Amino acid sequence: MSADVAVFEEQRPRLRALAYRMLGVASEADDVVQDAWLRYSLAGDDIDRPEAWLTTVVTRLAIDRLRSARVRREAYVGPWLPEPIPDDAPSANPEQAVIMAESLSLGFLAVLERLSPLERAVFLLHEVFDVPLDEVAATIDRSAPATRKLAKRARDHVHEGRPRFRPEPDDVEALTDAFVAAALSGDIDALGTMLTEDVVHMSDGGADHRAARAPVVGSDRVARFFANLAQRVPDGGELHKVRANGQFAYYLTVGGEPYLLLVANWVDGRMAGSFAIRNPDKLDSFHAAWSSGPTTRPEPA
Repeated sequence: MSADVAVFEEQRPRLRALAYRMLGVASEADDVVQDAWLRYSLAGDDIDRPEAWLTTVVTRLAIDRLRSARVRREAYVGPWLPEPIPDDAPSANPEQAVIMAESLSLGFLAVLERLSPLERAVFLLHEVFDVPLDEVAATIDRSAPATRKLAKRARDHVHEGRPRFRPEPDDVEALTDAFVAAALSGDIDALGTMLTEDVVHMSDGGADHRAARAPVVGSDRVARFFANLAQRVPDGGELHKVRANGQFAYYLTVGGEPYLLLVANWVDGRMAGSFAIRNPDKLDSFHAAWSSGPTTRPEPA
């Protein structure tokens, strides 16, 4: 393995993590990283700091893609949620583990959709990947004062919409099991006790699949939503316990095909937010990775 290939392969996980958080689509993140590799392989020996050079290329490519994607996402039917990924490798730096986990969650990525492409890049590079602001300025080709303004606007937007996030509780599986059992039994009162008063549920069904077209807010409405949703599951449905975007999740298949992925955020023993991806186009890659996993799987829930 040549030195340039070794350097790139060492950086690949970090570059893909950045590109996915920028774009919210795993296949597009892979395309950006591959494009960066092609440019890197043609650059010769003139690169003094490969890590910074690759970060700059991936960031700029992702910004360009995100700008073109915003028009499509603004016309998307209902809430737009990122395409889920099966899981993420743990951070090599324990101090960054919680930050990296939060930045990967579906809820947090949905909040990042409020930012402009430049704001999103600045926030991720500085707040998540710990790149100094002067280096961020060089990466996005902006002055230091302009970059500081972008950083402040990004932090303000994220703070306004930031979902309540905590590291997964030890009993996350038991909490989610109880919630799903209550939904399947239609026990709205029990569901209500498991939700915060201001819980928010978001569903992404796209144009062709039934899902809530706007966020569902409040414990009573969310409880009724889940009770109704459980009654509409087609025959042949199977629930599977999986991990998606660094979180425990339930994955529902029908006849072996993707149907719905549900991720919940738990705060002090109650569900504070939940995210359901119903659009099968967004579940294709997740389903392929999941179905090609270990031959020995946990029994369906």
